[in-house]
Amino acid sequence: MKFIADVMLGRLAKRMRLLGFDVLYDRTMDDNEIIRLSLAQNRVILTRDTGLAVRPLAANHVFIKYDALDDQLGQILDTPTFASVPGLLTRCSCCNEPLTSISRSDVRDRVPQYVYERYDDFSQCTKCERIYWKGTHVKNMRLSR
Repeated sequence: MKFIADVMLGRLAKRMRLLGFDVLYDRTMDDNEIIRLSLAQNRVILTRDTGLAVRPLAANHVFIKYDALDDQLGQILDTPTFASVPGLLTRCSCCNEPLTSISRSDVRDRVPQYVYERYDDFSQCTKCERIYWKGTHVKNMRLSR
């Protein structure tokens, strides 16, 4: 399942990416571009914009009802069609690109010393080269849902 989020849902897009969902998000996209990409790439539109939601070509959408991020994410995960989480930390939260495994020795000078000493498994974005690891933030993210 692939998604595209409107300008009002950047934080939701980032959180969904961390859970492994493929979510396009670019705050510079207007409604027409969102609809065009949704149709071309078979993506579900995530929106809080009632004007976008009522457009006939935007029929494949989920109208996000909540203001709070945890409630927004809950709305998605409580929808049976979307309830299966693809894979924690498998996509870059910034670029939406897949992550690949990277050796511990290759990240020695790229992460804080504390992180290097404490963790063994690291991933890297194939596009922006950002480094990820399953730290306490991942545990806290799991507990919030």
